[in-house]
Amino acid sequence: MIMADFSIDDDITAALQSLGAKAELAQRRAIRAARPLVTESLEKKTPYEDKSDRSWKAQREYDKQHSTKSTFKHMRDDIVYSGVDQLGHINIGWGKDTYWRVHFVELGTLNQPARPFISSAMRSVQESYLAMVQTTLRKELRL
Repeated sequence: MIMADFSIDDDITAALQSLGAKAELAQRRAIRAARPLVTESLEKKTPYEDKSDRSWKAQREYDKQHSTKSTFKHMRDDIVYSGVDQLGHINIGWGKDTYWRVHFVELGTLNQPARPFISSAMRSVQESYLAMVQTTLRKELRL
């Protein structure tokens, strides 16, 4: 059995580690820079209904019994996003007040046809999102 011993110059190792840190920072900046594209696309494509108070039968009965009037946010007004996580992802979606309603609109119910707006919003912004991420990465890494 032949054993080979390889060693890497310490300067090269330090340079590679520095490049890795710069690349991670550049990735985070690029994703943050492109985030508004996705958020705006979701805001434009999210259905907005102003005829309903967005309550359900039990809530209306509760309000009637207690002489109250509950108000609920529109999905379009409750779009939120996270910071960049350790995997380099940002979560963009709906807040705690409306997230549970999104799938009724997206997938439909027995009484309501599906209106798949999320996939349409993602498709409409995909090219510009990728272009913005690529441009930002090139600028950050000076390529």
